[in-house]
Amino acid sequence: MKKRDFLKSGLYAIGGLGLYSSSVTSWASSKPSVKGEKPVYLSSTRNKREKVLAVLDQSKPNEYVPAAFFLHFDKKLGQGAIDRHLDFFRATNMDFVKIQYEIVLPRLENIKSPKDWSKIPVYDKDFFEPQLAVIRALAKELKSEALILPTVYSPLSLAGQTVGEKTLELIIEDPEAAKKGFENLTQSILNFLHESLQQGADGFYISSQGGDASRFGDGPIFKDLIAPFDKVISQEASDKALLNILHICDYGNATYDDINQFVSYPGSIINPPIHKTDGSHIDLKEVQQTFKRPMFGGLDRLGVLAKGTSEQAKAEVDKVLSNAPANFILGADCTVPSETSWKHLRDVIDYAHTWRTDHQN
Repeated sequence: MKKRDFLKSGLYAIGGLGLYSSSVTSWASSKPSVKGEKPVYLSSTRNKREKVLAVLDQSKPNEYVPAAFFLHFDKKLGQGAIDRHLDFFRATNMDFVKIQYEIVLPRLENIKSPKDWSKIPVYDKDFFEPQLAVIRALAKELKSEALILPTVYSPLSLAGQTVGEKTLELIIEDPEAAKKGFENLTQSILNFLHESLQQGADGFYISSQGGDASRFGDGPIFKDLIAPFDKVISQEASDKALLNILHICDYGNATYDDINQFVSYPGSIINPPIHKTDGSHIDLKEVQQTFKRPMFGGLDRLGVLAKGTSEQAKAEVDKVLSNAPANFILGADCTVPSETSWKHLRDVIDYAHTWRTDHQN
C-alpha cells in the first residue's frame, strides 16, 4: 500500500502501525527546564510525531491541538543554525521541526532578456550541502521525537534570487521563454527535496508565491507557468514524503482575492493567509471543506504574537480555536518576526495543546 493510500485508509484511522494515539490521559510530565516554567507533556519520545500525524485522520476532530511557529535566526547555516533550531524547538515546545531554508541562489547578471532564461543552471546536491548539513544534524537529534520538515521555496521565489528586480518584467514579457528557467529551477528544487529525504526529512513546508492579486492572481501566467511547476514539486513531495504542508504565502504586500486556485495543489495540510485583498477574513472551516484537508495557522504573525502580551495572545487563541476546523494545527500565516519572544510563543503553544480538553462544554 502506498503511503498516501495508507494515510487515507482505515488502518490509519484505527491506529495502524502505531502512528495514531488519541489518549490524552496517558501523558506524563517531564522536568521543567527553567524554574517556574510549565512542564512539557510527552507520552513518549514519539508523541509529537503521533500527535501531528493524528491530525490527518479526518474521521474525527483532533483532541490535542499541535502548534508551531517559526522565525529566521541570526545564524543561517552551520553549527550556529543547528543550535538555534534545536534551542528554539526545545524552548517553545512546538510540535514539529520546521527547518528554515537559508541557501541563496547566486545573482546572474547575464539574464537581461527573455532569451536569457535558459542560462539558469541546474544546481545539484553539492550546492545545497550547507543546508543539507543542518537537516542531517537536526534529524539525527530530533527525528525520534518530531517530524522533520524543511522549508522548500518555489521556483518563482528562486527566480527572484537569480534574476533580481527584473524577474516579473521578464516573465510578463515572454512567459513561454521563462519556462526554461523555471524548468531548471524546479529540477534544482527536486534535487534538494530528494537529498533532504536521504538526510532524514519526513516531509516539507512548501511555499507558493505568484497567485496573489499584486502579481498574477489566477490569470494565464499563474495557470500556465507558476502552478504547473509548483505542482511538480508538490506532487513529488506528496509521492515521496510522509507529510507536506502547502503554504500559500502572503509575505510582504501579497494578498489574495481567492485561494481556490490552489485546491488542485498536492499537500497534506494547508497553511492559508488570514485575510483576503478586500480585508475580509478567510474562513478556515470553509477552507477545510473546500480543500478537504486539515488546516494549519489561524494567527496573524504581526498581531498579538509579535506585539501583545501572553494573555492577549491566549485570548486570540480562544477566538481561533472556537471557530477552527475539526482537524487543525495552531500556527501563524507566515514566519513571525525574528525578535518575537520565545517565552511568549511557548505560552501560546502550551495553551493550545490542551485547549480542546480544557474548553469542553
